[in-house]
Amino acid sequence: MNAPTLPRLASRLWVALCVSLSFAACSTTTPRGKDTLDAGAWRSAKSRMYQDLARQCLQAEDHERAQRLLQQAVQFDAGDAKSLELLAQIAQSGGDLATASDAAQMLLHLQPESVAAWCTLGVVAEAKNQPDVAEAAYRRAQHAAGDDPRPGIDLHRLLLAQHRDAEATALRDELTTRFPRRIEARLDHGAHLAGVGNWNGATSAFEQALAIQPDDASAATGMALGAVMSHAPADALALSDRLPPRARQENPSLQLSLAIAHLQVGDCEAALRELEFTDPVLTDRVSLRVLRGEILFRMQRLEAAQAEFERAIVMAPDAARAHSGLGRILLLQKRHHAAVRALQRAVQLQPGNGASQCLLTAALVATGDLDAARRQLTALRRLADSKALVTELDHLFPQLAAPAEASR
Repeated sequence: MNAPTLPRLASRLWVALCVSLSFAACSTTTPRGKDTLDAGAWRSAKSRMYQDLARQCLQAEDHERAQRLLQQAVQFDAGDAKSLELLAQIAQSGGDLATASDAAQMLLHLQPESVAAWCTLGVVAEAKNQPDVAEAAYRRAQHAAGDDPRPGIDLHRLLLAQHRDAEATALRDELTTRFPRRIEARLDHGAHLAGVGNWNGATSAFEQALAIQPDDASAATGMALGAVMSHAPADALALSDRLPPRARQENPSLQLSLAIAHLQVGDCEAALRELEFTDPVLTDRVSLRVLRGEILFRMQRLEAAQAEFERAIVMAPDAARAHSGLGRILLLQKRHHAAVRALQRAVQLQPGNGASQCLLTAALVATGDLDAARRQLTALRRLADSKALVTELDHLFPQLAAPAEASR
């Protein structure tokens, strides 16, 4: 061995000795069973990390990523009840019934009386059109709920859906007594009444909810819509003084109802101002574009109205009201053939709309196609509640009378 290699060999031996001594020191000073890098502890820590990341995604409203992270959390630690509960909740809200059901079943294995698990299984059963299974799950959850109102709220919604109104009313009264600050049952009751066309009752239910939670957007929107549909615009407009501007600005459905209420009292300027309060991102919606077009049309601002209808059609080619509104403007502009095309599309999309059928008849007369106009008038006569429209067309266009009838 060459002399120069001896120092290097000695150095390596010294390093090896130091390393072995350090391992020996570690092994003699760390108590057995206290290894912080234990596999089980590592997996639990990893699970909690994914759970924390999922919560951050939920705050950012990125539900898809939150669900993926929670699924990873469960893979690392299937015994983490909180991860399973969150996973079941997110999967259920996203319509992933299989994942929601699996997570709920795993949670029940850990906690047989888990309210969240039983409620999730109830919602999944409802979605699968298994009302008996859903009811049994909700009642099981209710039995274990204690001071948790969720099972009662879910069961109340199921009873309404099955039109078991007496049972729903009794349960709603019980929920009101036990949880006076919770308004979900009232909101569900209002939505149920609106669904069956009882707009006065729906307005009352939403108003009760709003009395408890004055800033609740769902209650305000429901009340405004109910008032508009009940032809009581003053009740809807009264909300303008009760709600902060931000609540209205961030809720386009409420904005829409209030604008319609202004229209019902004949105040087009106020209706247009109402829509201008809306968030610019939310403004670019078909329903708001069409309503703005209707308001501008009433204000005789035809070019602006046309632009709104055309934008709505670009956004949603099947928006029948937008085609009808555009056809009406083209008819006034004496662009008769273009009006016919727009109105034909409106009638094709919405055959039961008498106003569109009436406008199409007038447009066909304007093009000189009396045969097509007569056929359209015949179609209009078949619609219910079309008598006034037919009478007006007969008065405006006597030439639409059948030739034999006109020669008498």
